[in-house]
Amino acid sequence: MKIYRKAIMAVIINDVNKILIGYSPRDKSFKFPQGGLKENEASLTGLKRELFEELNYELYHNYIIEIYKEKVRYLFPPNVHKLYKGQELIIVKISHNPEATIIPQDDEFDKMYWINTTELKNYNTEYRAKAYQRALEICKLL
Repeated sequence: MKIYRKAIMAVIINDVNKILIGYSPRDKSFKFPQGGLKENEASLTGLKRELFEELNYELYHNYIIEIYKEKVRYLFPPNVHKLYKGQELIIVKISHNPEATIIPQDDEFDKMYWINTTELKNYNTEYRAKAYQRALEICKLL
């Protein structure tokens, strides 16, 4: 079993400095738009694919604020993933394009929310909580 699945997450910020999170019926918790990278897939290619697959959200390069070198990690609860013990996420900070659609496409998300960064602790992000807290610190949002 490999330890960490290579993945990417989007910290999308709107014009009033709120961040986008969603409720995942599959995971029964809240999370950022994120996903695993395919083998040899470039990180931004993977992020654009994940945002489109999960939210019908088209990401344009000029809305990317920063791609951070520091990554965050979390371990999965037992029996969540067959191949990996956890996930290591590249963090990408994005300025929300007000013309972009945000429409959940599958069971990854059923509803999306714009929240203040300090409110994230009030949402059940389960085993991802410390990694998400650190991601917001890396993005200088906390």
